[in-house]
Amino acid sequence: MLRWLAMTRHPAEPPHPPTIRLLDPLVANQIAAGEVVERPASVVKELVENSLDAGATHIQIRLKDGGRQLTQIIDNGYGLDAESAKLAFLRHATSKLRTAEELMDIATFGFRGEALASILAVANVTLTSRRADQDVGVRLVGGGAVALREEPAGCPVGTDIQVADLFFNVPARQKFLRTAATELGQILRFVDALALARPELHLTVHHNDRKVADYPTDPDLIRRTHAVLGASVAARLYPLADDYEYQVRGLLSEPGLHYSGPGQLTLLVNGRHVADRTLQHAVVAAYGTLLERGRYPLGVLAVTCPPGTVDVNVHPAKTEVRFVQSQAVFAAVVRAVRGMLAGTPWVKAPLQTEVDDEPATVRDMSALPRPAREQLPSAWRPVPVRPFKHTQPFSSGLVGVEDVIQPPLPSIQPAPTSYSGLRYVGQVGKCFLVCETADAFVLIDQHAAHERVLFEQFVQRARTQGYAAQQLLIPQMIPLVPAEVAALDEAAELLAPLGFVVEAAGERAVRVRAHPAILRDRDVAAEVRALAASLTQGGRGAGTLELLERAAATLACHAAWRAGDTMQPDDVQRLLKEMETVDLSAYCPHGRPVVFRASWQEVGRWFGRP
Repeated sequence: MLRWLAMTRHPAEPPHPPTIRLLDPLVANQIAAGEVVERPASVVKELVENSLDAGATHIQIRLKDGGRQLTQIIDNGYGLDAESAKLAFLRHATSKLRTAEELMDIATFGFRGEALASILAVANVTLTSRRADQDVGVRLVGGGAVALREEPAGCPVGTDIQVADLFFNVPARQKFLRTAATELGQILRFVDALALARPELHLTVHHNDRKVADYPTDPDLIRRTHAVLGASVAARLYPLADDYEYQVRGLLSEPGLHYSGPGQLTLLVNGRHVADRTLQHAVVAAYGTLLERGRYPLGVLAVTCPPGTVDVNVHPAKTEVRFVQSQAVFAAVVRAVRGMLAGTPWVKAPLQTEVDDEPATVRDMSALPRPAREQLPSAWRPVPVRPFKHTQPFSSGLVGVEDVIQPPLPSIQPAPTSYSGLRYVGQVGKCFLVCETADAFVLIDQHAAHERVLFEQFVQRARTQGYAAQQLLIPQMIPLVPAEVAALDEAAELLAPLGFVVEAAGERAVRVRAHPAILRDRDVAAEVRALAASLTQGGRGAGTLELLERAAATLACHAAWRAGDTMQPDDVQRLLKEMETVDLSAYCPHGRPVVFRASWQEVGRWFGRP
């Protein structure tokens, strides 16, 4: 053991002091390439964006082995002359930027001048290009440490660039590449987003000489959305629009169509596909209790920002942006999405919304008009928007796209127009209420329905006279972790109208002096722990309404009829009557469906009846 310690002991000072030296240019480029080129999808993105900046209207993407063996991009853009083509492979050579002041007003996809230099450092590249005013084009061939070789080439106007053997000289990077199917999936995800962002663009993708995607030019965004997402999914999307300080356009799914992550929510900022937490949070906050926590809708959301109000120079791959006035962006998105939801069949009254002064926060609400179902969104492309005064910037985060997306829930038809008009048939599974109308079969989840009713009552009473509280003769001490103690202590004034009187008792416990009277037969400690966990998940940016709704949803969940409870006919009729007073009656406050409705014709088809 002593010998081993002696062998592993660090010397008092290094035998050879380190010497500072310049990196070899190839090594420097390979290091820089790690920021820009992560996988074949990165190559496709950078090269396709160059094609877009070159005015291309038709882009062909040809791949072999998921892009690991070959990625080829062919466009009909302006093309390059020999001198420009050679300069394009030098780091920081760009035609799109001259001064630092221009960074806040970039209208092109590329501008850093790093893509081609980074790709050339880790792959074998062949570029062939010709401008319209030239009779003969140019071909450049090189890769890694091999200098570019130039030769004349006969070719059409535009650019054809081939990237072969990605990471051939960086085996440590190459071994991290996934299977061909996974890499192809990442590329197709980018292509789908681009197809939604640029409907005037013709995009085709071939993999191993087989066509796997073809999006012809189509100015009709509804048809393009059908082509990208599929007709069955696109039929469940609703248009949204907002034209105040920012222009917001989009198509988002009905509340019943949602996923476990934001991977199916395409976000566009000035035509650029991004992953941005501010926008993601705004969409989820707008859906509110129509979505279960942790779920995201499907669709596309496009935000057009006035010049100088968005910084795209915050990530090497340009997949993240920073808004100068993130509060206004958040407000515009919430307003647009809430307006869309108010016009869907799942909501009986217009949703109301007003946005807090902090980003990613919804506080109180004001009425919004209902958009017509037939309203079609205009193109996502940026249009002039009136400028406004700037405030301090807010840094948004980058959220990665999930590799695995859970399948969506089945379609839930709109809630009945009258619950009290349903004929109650009976209870099945001690959980579901079977009802019928003259033309439909209706199945109601008793817990979800009662939970929604109680939630609405709790929120309303908390805003007005407050909820009845049960005072405790002996306050109850409940141990919690420090974060939960802090969350309950900070929300004490918010919880009082719900019937809770809770105060911190040190760093690891709270003292409960009163609880809602409706919970008199419940385990108060368990209710407080659930409430603390819910408030902790709200995060530091949660606003008053969001915290109130979290608390009310937890309280409603624990006070409602549960699966396994036997409901008497009088209980059912009382519940159905109470459902008449609820606007969002099709979903519980956690986003789960309350009711399933099927026409008798549809039920007949289940049994093969004509």
